[in-house]
Amino acid sequence: MKKIYTDDPRVKYVSTSIAPERTREEISEKLRAYDTYDIYWHWRPEQSDVYVQFIIEEVIDGVPVKVGAKVVMPIIWDKSISRSPNPKRRIEQVNLAVSMRAMFWYIKANLENAYAMQSSRVAAFLPDTVQPNGKRMFDNLKLRLDQFAALPEAPREKPLDVEVIVPKRSAEKRERIIVTNEYREENQDVVREAS
Repeated sequence: MKKIYTDDPRVKYVSTSIAPERTREEISEKLRAYDTYDIYWHWRPEQSDVYVQFIIEEVIDGVPVKVGAKVVMPIIWDKSISRSPNPKRRIEQVNLAVSMRAMFWYIKANLENAYAMQSSRVAAFLPDTVQPNGKRMFDNLKLRLDQFAALPEAPREKPLDVEVIVPKRSAEKRERIIVTNEYREENQDVVREAS
């Protein structure tokens, strides 16, 4: 898997001053605010092994559902700086503060979007749901991606280029519009007159 570094312009929160432990507390608060429970942290930051597990309980189409989810901290690296006066910066290492902020915003965005869109929290965390074998759905799916055949490219309809002349009162002005097959079916009378 490709390493992601803090100097990547797509990586946010690189200037965070929030400690990883504080971010962990904020994540727990956010999960409790959206009625998840049994929040369990696996916390081994020195090994870059951090995840949070929680239970989502909701009613989907009249059926009560209780699902476990496991969100794993993304690993975002600091590049080594060989001439740095700080010895810790001379080796490539995980930036725990940035990685935890990315995890916080992932969880926050999923919870808030599910609420605002009146959608399911289970659907929002579907890749993170824990399957019967104890792995996340995403991890199980990754193992099987090679079994999926590539879909053939869908044929594209070429738009029909039709010139329609519409008479005006004093001066006739030619207008050019593009008529697709879908338009042709819906407006057969107009297309027949143009033919």
